[in-house]
Amino acid sequence: MIDLRHVRHFLAVASHPTVQAAADAIHLSQPALTKSVARFEEQLGAQLFDRRGHKLVLTELGERLVARGEGLLRHALELEEEVALWKGLGTGEVSIGVDPAVELSLLPLVLETFMPAHPHVKISVRSGHVDALLPSLLGGELHFLVADADLALTRDDLDISRLSAEPIVMALRPGHPLSQTSPPKQADVRSYPIAGGTHTPRFAQWASERARHEGEKPQEPDLICDNYEVLIRLAECSDTIVYGPRSVLANYQTMGRLEVMPWPVTDGLLTNPGLIRSKGRHLSPAAEKLMQLFLTSTT
Repeated sequence: MIDLRHVRHFLAVASHPTVQAAADAIHLSQPALTKSVARFEEQLGAQLFDRRGHKLVLTELGERLVARGEGLLRHALELEEEVALWKGLGTGEVSIGVDPAVELSLLPLVLETFMPAHPHVKISVRSGHVDALLPSLLGGELHFLVADADLALTRDDLDISRLSAEPIVMALRPGHPLSQTSPPKQADVRSYPIAGGTHTPRFAQWASERARHEGEKPQEPDLICDNYEVLIRLAECSDTIVYGPRSVLANYQTMGRLEVMPWPVTDGLLTNPGLIRSKGRHLSPAAEKLMQLFLTSTT
């Protein structure tokens, strides 16, 4: 393997009238420089200089290698600069997956902090349910996920860092019959279609336990859709009740499109968000920084 120090010493001698002048220019003793050039020639198995008294004159091969050596050092410098940028978050790419709730709540908060501070880091975001994103995480296409952690809890090849939970609430159009009922009861909710962005095993278990406590059949969602805009538009033009994290649905209440109400039970359901990554995978400084922002940001 070629030692870049030998290349630098070779180029120094090639660009100065004498070996002593080259040694002075690179702050090296003349004997040490002569020995380094000799070792380089020995390593290559070819003569790069003709010795003419106190001068070294490039051979034909030596002349050909000057441009090559300069290019090699230039590329080495670019490589070092690229590594320095990568370590300092001056470059890089991060690919993440988020579920619909995170996409509309935590993700914008994190990106508006990260991107202005690191404008040359490319971020790629894929949205979907956890079960659809996990194969891409395990296959290395995504660096990490920020999503409901229920479906990942049983896997021993994943690391999960919990994020702050929040209540699941319901939202309905202004003028909805339930908006006149204060507070609405669970039996009232059963009279209308319900739709949401997720239906995890934990949600299904909670709904089943609530139904058993009430002596009723579990109320299954009439629609599961990972696009909240579709759910909201459906709620605006019908009596459908949309359920989801409070931070997500509160945005639509602020816009005057829906009214947010607590789920009409005392043991309401909470979200279970988490940052999910493959065990043992080393991530770039940019990915690590982005993860820390997710872990420390709150909606």
